[in-house]
Amino acid sequence: MVNVLIAEDDYELRRNMADILQLEGYQVTDVDSAEAAIAACERHNYDIALLDLVMSGMTGVEAISNLRQLNPFMAVVILTAYATVDTAVDAMKKGADNVMTKPFNSSVLIITIKRSIQEKLLLKTTNDIDPDSVYAALANVLRRETLKQLGTHKQLKFMDLCRLVGVADHTKFNFHLRQLKKAGLVMQNENKIYILTNTGKFVLQNHNLS
Repeated sequence: MVNVLIAEDDYELRRNMADILQLEGYQVTDVDSAEAAIAACERHNYDIALLDLVMSGMTGVEAISNLRQLNPFMAVVILTAYATVDTAVDAMKKGADNVMTKPFNSSVLIITIKRSIQEKLLLKTTNDIDPDSVYAALANVLRRETLKQLGTHKQLKFMDLCRLVGVADHTKFNFHLRQLKKAGLVMQNENKIYILTNTGKFVLQNHNLS
């Protein structure tokens, strides 16, 4: 369940956003000030906060540092009706992950939330990377090929992965998969199908695995 915090002093807009997100299956808390958003974060964990730039009292940008202290990996999106390049740059410098210009439609809202959360999850997982473990896992050509095939096909059953990588010895291939799982690059979903972790995706995108 994705937990969303909205701080917006326009009641109609705030309720409209909450209704849209609840229909998408998100858990939503909505408040009318930055101070109330900080108080909410002291009580609960949120995946993302949507903060109006201009509210009575503290601005959305001013609240970012307080929210970061409470939850360093929460995504933060600033909402403003007066977006300029300077506004966006200032918000980003002070810790915002995205800036949205009002008015916006529901699809832009949902896409921005999904993208911001995904980027934050990637940042969190890359901070947890053990470089030695990753480099050891990538030292073998079969493991590199496994990552490339999972990057191409997104998810694969064990036998399909064996065939694509070109390994007939299942015991040998199981060993290599265990090394990739131990390094946090590969995992199995609830159906036991192999997929890349966020760390695996990051490594695949940022390393030459040829």
